[in-house]
Amino acid sequence: MFDVLLRFLHIRFLLTDDMAEPAEIQADVEAGIAFRGTNLWVLIFAILVASVGLNVNSTAVIIGAMLISPLMGPIVGIGYGAATLELNLIQRGLKSLFTASTFSLLVSALYFRLTPLTDAGSELLSRTVPTTWDVLIALFGGAAGAVALTRKGHTNAIPGVAIATALMPPLCTAGYGLATAHWSFLFGALYLFSINCVFIALATFLVCRVLPLPRHTFVSVKRARRVQLGIWAVALLTAAPSVYLAVGIVRDGTFTHNAQRFVDEQLNLPGTYVVTSRIKPRAHTINVLLAGQRLTAAQLQKARTQLNSYRLAGAGLTVRQGLARLDSTDTQALRSSVLEDVRSRQEQSLVGYETRLAQLQKLLSNPDSAAVGLPGAVSLLREVQIEHPTVRQLGLSRLVRPAADSLRADTTVLVAVRTRRPLPAAEERRLAAWLSLRAGNRQRVRLLVEPQNDPAPRPAPTRRKPSRRK
Repeated sequence: MFDVLLRFLHIRFLLTDDMAEPAEIQADVEAGIAFRGTNLWVLIFAILVASVGLNVNSTAVIIGAMLISPLMGPIVGIGYGAATLELNLIQRGLKSLFTASTFSLLVSALYFRLTPLTDAGSELLSRTVPTTWDVLIALFGGAAGAVALTRKGHTNAIPGVAIATALMPPLCTAGYGLATAHWSFLFGALYLFSINCVFIALATFLVCRVLPLPRHTFVSVKRARRVQLGIWAVALLTAAPSVYLAVGIVRDGTFTHNAQRFVDEQLNLPGTYVVTSRIKPRAHTINVLLAGQRLTAAQLQKARTQLNSYRLAGAGLTVRQGLARLDSTDTQALRSSVLEDVRSRQEQSLVGYETRLAQLQKLLSNPDSAAVGLPGAVSLLREVQIEHPTVRQLGLSRLVRPAADSLRADTTVLVAVRTRRPLPAAEERRLAAWLSLRAGNRQRVRLLVEPQNDPAPRPAPTRRKPSRRK
């Protein structure tokens, strides 16, 4: 039974069935490493597109820049070269990565130096501090990119990896910090970029070591052993700080999460509002500005005693009460919070507009489908005339009214009928009830009756008989 399970898992997770030829993989890797001519121009254009997107706080533009950016090539080349013992690939990859990073930094700094828009939006601010998820995204994204690179056919994984790992925006954010002398932005963004590079290369190295790829052979056994030891030493020296950084990021993320939960549950009391909360995991401090009803010393002391239950033992808690204690850092935090809230509301409104537009396009493409549950006007007229033979014409339409929930429109189906003579009130009510039942009671149905009496027939003209003269 265990052997059957192992065989099943081996077949399902086998990576060699659709693997490309090693020569083809090598050619693709080498094509992505070079940064001259086309690749360099594409890189410059991608830098400018990403800088504009960060400048105007447009997520769609930033995603477009990540799709056309060729920055993944040198990083994948470094990992592939380390896995196949190709020293030339590693050297070329490092050189190309340094060249691309320098160009990206200088071009983005020049753009932000010349642009009249100097405010930092939420897209810029989100690229200054790496989180735990950035490490995981870089590791898993790099592994997905390495697997996709070694397949026979091109898949949609490579563009997805380029978007997920987000190599271009941190470099442009670093350029913004260099142009505006925001050194925390510069070093924070470079820190995020370095983490992405290291973990993408590490994931590529691990995937390529698992696959049956040919490794470079040396004439001298001693030289081969020396090269292998050197590559493993470099891999370990690269991975060890990365693991240390990842552990630190996880620790900082845990502290931030626990601290935010403590502030929300212990300090955000009825009548008291948290204006800003500055949480610094490295310094192990929590600085909160409150407005509204002031907390008493007993309430503050009770909140301090709850720090241990949130795994915040030894954390420094500073509580400032009243807007008079507002400082420049609080102002920046408020501004960032407002920008993030505005961006979130804009995205929600855009989703609502797109859904409403799709509904209207569906109605325009098929007018007879306006009344869900009812057949077309011609078929419905035949059914109605069985019980109400005085009905001569019938039309269907749909009235869409704005609703509180943008994802659900308040709709009413209008059924207009024209009759030979006025319908009695009882018969009109019976017809309206039947239409609602015919629609399955899924939509509101409104009946409009327009009587049209047939004109009375005009008497035929009589012909006078000619009189006879006697």
